[in-house]
Amino acid sequence: MSEVNILSQEKPKSIKLADGKDYNLPPIDLTTLANIEKTMGFSLSKLAVKMESEAMGTLRNITFALLKESQPELTIEQAGRLVTLNEMKTLSETISAIMAVSG
Repeated sequence: MSEVNILSQEKPKSIKLADGKDYNLPPIDLTTLANIEKTMGFSLSKLAVKMESEAMGTLRNITFALLKESQPELTIEQAGRLVTLNEMKTLSETISAIMAVSG
């Protein structure tokens, strides 16, 4: 039986966005989740409701919160412009993980 090292860290995921550059999405840890809540201005427990009522704005907020960890100069408008329909599929895995935690 193998032991799990609870101190090992998940690695950031790299994603190519609409400008052709690679961006890092941080590992989904407690700090990242807290930063997402702070950026969005509401708790993750309200995420499903927000996704139903304001899907695109909520997706943009989550994307902005994730990208600004490694790109602090990025604005919310710039973050939104980096994601076209092509990139949404790739981002959906990370967003699904966040929603699973918030559920």
